Amino acid sequence: MCGRRFGKTTLSVREMLDFAFHHPHTKVVYLAPTIKQARDICWRQICQEARPVLVGAPNETRLELTIRTRSGTSEIWLRGTENVESLRGQRIDFLVVDEVASIRDWRIVWGEVLRPTLTDTKGPVIFIGTPKGYDHFHDLYRMEDMDTDYKSFHFTTYDNPFIPADEIDKAKREIDTDTFNQEYMAKFVKFAGAVYKEWDIEKQYKEIEYGPHLPVHLSFDFGVNDPTAIIWIQPNGKEYRIIDYYESSDANIDHFVQVIRSKPYRTPALCTGDPAGNARAIVTGTSPIEEYSKHQINIRTKAGVTIPEQIRLTHRYMPSLFVSRRLERFRDCLINYRYPDKSTGLVNQSNEIPIHDEYSHAMRALEYYFTNVDSGVGSQTYEQLLAKFPRQELFDKYGISNL
Repeated sequence: MCGRRFGKTTLSVREMLDFAFHHPHTKVVYLAPTIKQARDICWRQICQEARPVLVGAPNETRLELTIRTRSGTSEIWLRGTENVESLRGQRIDFLVVDEVASIRDWRIVWGEVLRPTLTDTKGPVIFIGTPKGYDHFHDLYRMEDMDTDYKSFHFTTYDNPFIPADEIDKAKREIDTDTFNQEYMAKFVKFAGAVYKEWDIEKQYKEIEYGPHLPVHLSFDFGVNDPTAIIWIQPNGKEYRIIDYYESSDANIDHFVQVIRSKPYRTPALCTGDPAGNARAIVTGTSPIEEYSKHQINIRTKAGVTIPEQIRLTHRYMPSLFVSRRLERFRDCLINYRYPDKSTGLVNQSNEIPIHDEYSHAMRALEYYFTNVDSGVGSQTYEQLLAKFPRQELFDKYGISNL
């Protein structure tokens, strides 16, 4: 884990060449978030340093080169995660993964594709990068606490003797503290523009078990081209416990109904969601909410609330939001949900719209939930509601029952 300009690419190039030279007939792979980054960051340098032992000309199209060793040859490949599938089924002897924090779908990239390529070789890996909040890179950095096969190292930009310290000091005066600590000191900090910066990962991300005596609530963010996100929430007094999370793209409503019914939880007492779920599709003539209601999943929405308004409302509930430690994906969404880079002269960033990306869908589902809960219905007991509404209306209109 290194500060910017520490020299991690130079380190990686030297390690790759050293391994390839001393281990003939091996395959060494360098992976960056994109193939363009692999080319821009590493390709020129590794070609230059490998020149004395190059066999033939480097393949500029495939970003591959072959080097001469003491008793044969070895190959070095550069790849980006957009073509990581080309590595599926390959045998890799040594792997470098660069800018780990910027790699999307990490569990798939690492767990399904990269990790199996190292199984029969027991190949070593170097994960390098600069932190970008509490995410999968943070989890990797802490793996040495649980697995002796892992070892973590931390270097700041100051540790590079070729970078003038006074230039780093000047940057410290010119940028905000969080950005400096992350980019130069290589510390895990929340994004400077994090929407829910007050959520405390140390205190509110913990072991949480399903409480069979507590009600279960669901909240949806409907997606068409984007993922659909579903949150399972258990309110307990003033606490709101996130016990489960699921997201998927290109799946129909029957798929999500099956997922919901497969969970070992009691029947949801309240379901909330995106008001856009009331829009009818041209093909079916029905809306997602109508389709869910056919499966006795009655989703309540509240229209007319802007995104900045629902964010300000959700802020009120952040101190009482607890997330199960099993839900790494939801944790990543909560921490990495952020505003665009702050505009010069902008006073109130809370009036802006957060970035719409892979992290925003879970947060929209959470905001729809608190928008509905805050309106009064979701925060009252079943007995209190019966005093105001007929039993059938509670079920038909709000999806609330005493089950």
